[in-house]
Amino acid sequence: MELSTTLANFAGFTLITLLFLVAGAILVAQNRTIGRQARIVFLASCAALFCIALVDWFNFSFSSQFPTFGPFQAISTMLTFAVAPIIPVAISQTIFPERRVRWIFVVLGLHALFEAVSLFGGFVFWVDAANTYHRGPLYIVYMICYTTSAIYLSVESIRAGHIYQSVNITSILAILCVMFAGVGVQVYDGTIRTTWPAVVMAVLLYFQFYSDMILRTDALTKLLNRHSYDEFLAHPPLPCTVVVMDVNDFKHVNDTYGHAYGDICLSTIADLIRRSYGTAGLCYRTGGDEFMAVLTKRQDDVEQLTSTLNGLVAKEKARDQRIPSVSVGYAVAREDCPSMEEVIAIADKNMYETKRANKIGSTQ
Repeated sequence: MELSTTLANFAGFTLITLLFLVAGAILVAQNRTIGRQARIVFLASCAALFCIALVDWFNFSFSSQFPTFGPFQAISTMLTFAVAPIIPVAISQTIFPERRVRWIFVVLGLHALFEAVSLFGGFVFWVDAANTYHRGPLYIVYMICYTTSAIYLSVESIRAGHIYQSVNITSILAILCVMFAGVGVQVYDGTIRTTWPAVVMAVLLYFQFYSDMILRTDALTKLLNRHSYDEFLAHPPLPCTVVVMDVNDFKHVNDTYGHAYGDICLSTIADLIRRSYGTAGLCYRTGGDEFMAVLTKRQDDVEQLTSTLNGLVAKEKARDQRIPSVSVGYAVAREDCPSMEEVIAIADKNMYETKRANKIGSTQ
């Protein structure tokens, strides 16, 4: 009776997991915020997890009833152990292509080969004549490989979050806790099948985390976008220093060198802005060639940070004369300021005064 109750509970648990995956796949397929390659890798992950969860349910529920299915359980378990560590790395390498590292897949390929050899040696697991699964002496190798791949995705997400200015370490740690809790419970007691439901939940939570990060980010410059800027206006972090920036003669750059080069200019200047002000606050692209930094730290160093930006732009201009200069103005928003719009207007006015001064200086 106890066994039948366990099997019934696991069947219901598996059904809910599979429905979660179907719903998640539909959300991924309909999402147009993330790129096509990211959608493909998340959909492929959902498909792989669907198959893994279904096979895990079949093996656990029917292995004792069909002893002749021993080879099926052995091969399916081997494939599960080989594929599972690839999923987090594939997600990372696809959605963060600037961090693509090919040797990782060589390591994963060697691990998959090791799992295949284990079919014959029983190093990681083995299936006896009664079609009963047993962990082998080197089961820890699989656990280390899978854990490392999950941590790798988390670390890369945190690094990317710093670039996208949307890093939320708490969210990443929460997702990891969900996954490791499920895995840990099943490692402790193999009759409690929580690994794959927990992994499914972690992948879908990570998809939501990634979608939110992309939703807040300007695709070209990787700075925070207008949507994030509107959130800032609604809930400004007072006190702060608002720095507004405008690319000088950007229309001339577009007209002379083309819009493709204009995009390169904007991306380059955005990176210089992030390098200059990113440690002191958040950086936004508020319009075509208009940018803003909101400093909540090091506000007394705003002149120094602006000097750093001007120096970086000058170095870039020495490398490529087509790179335009940047005009900067700032204003301080105190806790008793009437409105953030007034502060931005003052910063804007100061920026245009700097722009006019630079034009007068260049004609003399």
